[in-house]
Amino acid sequence: MNSLINVVSGEALLRSANAGVAVLIARQYGATALGTYATILAVSTVAERLADNGLELTGIAEVSAPSRDRNEIVAALLVSKTALSAVAMGLLALLAWSTGLPAGHWTIAAILALRTFLYSYCRLHAGFLKATEQTKVLVGLQSLHFVVLVICLTAVYLRGQSLVVLLLCLLAAQFLEYTMSCGVLHRLGFRLSGVSLSLCWKLLHHSTPIGMIYLLNTVMLRGDVVVLSLVASAYVVGTFAAANTGLVMIYVVAFLFSGILLSDLGRLSAHPSEFDAHFRRCLRWVLLLCIPLAGLCALFAPVVIRLLFGISFTAAGLPGAFMMLALPFILLNAAFLSRAIARKGTWLALRIFGFGAALSLALNFVLGRQYGALGVAGAIVMRESAMTLTFALSRNFPARRNESVAPEETGAGLPALLNT
Repeated sequence: MNSLINVVSGEALLRSANAGVAVLIARQYGATALGTYATILAVSTVAERLADNGLELTGIAEVSAPSRDRNEIVAALLVSKTALSAVAMGLLALLAWSTGLPAGHWTIAAILALRTFLYSYCRLHAGFLKATEQTKVLVGLQSLHFVVLVICLTAVYLRGQSLVVLLLCLLAAQFLEYTMSCGVLHRLGFRLSGVSLSLCWKLLHHSTPIGMIYLLNTVMLRGDVVVLSLVASAYVVGTFAAANTGLVMIYVVAFLFSGILLSDLGRLSAHPSEFDAHFRRCLRWVLLLCIPLAGLCALFAPVVIRLLFGISFTAAGLPGAFMMLALPFILLNAAFLSRAIARKGTWLALRIFGFGAALSLALNFVLGRQYGALGVAGAIVMRESAMTLTFALSRNFPARRNESVAPEETGAGLPALLNT
C-alpha cells in the first residue's frame, strides 16, 4: 500500500502540472491551440507506446525477479527501447510529411515528440525503481519535476511567452527528471553491461503481447482525440480535450495501480490461495472507493472545468461529467489486466483489449460525428463497461503460472472473485 501511495502521489503531482499546461494553453492561446496540442500529443503518445512494446512492465517483472543479472536485463531493455524508439520517431516524421502537417506545427510536433519519448525513458527508469522498492526516491524525483514545471508555467504566464517557449520549458523539465533518474540508478548500483542480441529478442518476445495490450489501451485513450479531430473542428477537439483532462489522470492512476498490483501478484504467483485473496481484496477496495468517487466527480466536473478553463469552455462540462462515470470500470480493467499478466493469460487480455479498441474507434466515429464531444464521452463509458463485463465473464484465466486452468477456477466471474 505504501508503494502504491508513493507512486500515485508522485505521478499525480506531474499529472496535475500537465493539467495546468492544458489550462494555460486554453486560457492563453485558445481552444483551437489546445485542440492542435491535444491532437499532436495523442499521435506522439500512440507512437511512444508502440515503441515501448511492453518493456516498462517487463522491466518491473524481470528486475524484481530473484536470481537474475539485473544489469544485463537493464542494458537489454534500454537497447531494445532505443532501437524501437528510433523507428517510431522516423514513422512519426513520415506521417507528418505525408499528411501535410502545416509548417507552423512542425516545431510544436518535434518538441512534443521529443518530450513524449523522453518521458517514456523516465517511465522505464521508474519501473526499475519500483522493482527495487525505491518508490520514495521515485516520488522525490517526480516532486522536483513538478516544482520545475510550476515555475515554468508561472514564468510563461506572467511574461506572456509563446506556445513554443512553453513547450521548450516542458522539454527541459523532462530532461531534468531523466538525468536525475540516471544518477539515482547509478547510485543504487545499476550499471550498463554487455548484452547479447538473443537476450534482447527474448525480452521483446515476452514483452510484445503486453506491449500490444498497452498500445491498444493508448489507442482507446488517445484515439478519442484523434478520431474526433477527423470529424470535427480543432475548436471542438479543444473543448473535448478540456473535458478529457481529468480522465487522462484517471488512466494514469490506473496504469500505476496495475503496475503495483502486478508486482504484488507476481510475488504471490507461487501461492494460488494468497494470490486470489489479495486480488479479491483489491477488487473490493476498487468498488468501495471508486463508485462513490465517480458520482462525486461527475457532479462537480462541470463546475471545476468552468473554473479552470474559463467560461468559454462551459460546453465541456457535460462531456466531462459523463466521462467520470467510467472511473470504476477503468480501475477494474486495470486490475483484471494485472491478474491476466500474472497468470500468463496475456493473450486473453489482448483479445479483450482488441475488442475494446475496435469498439471504441467505431463508437467514436459514429457518436463523435453525430454528437461531438458528448458522443465521444458516451463512447468511453460504453467501451470501458463492455470490457469490464467481458473480463468478469471470462473463464479462460490460467489458474497459476505455467499451468492450465484449475477446475475450481472454471466459471469464475466478478461475483466469484469477490467471494472469500
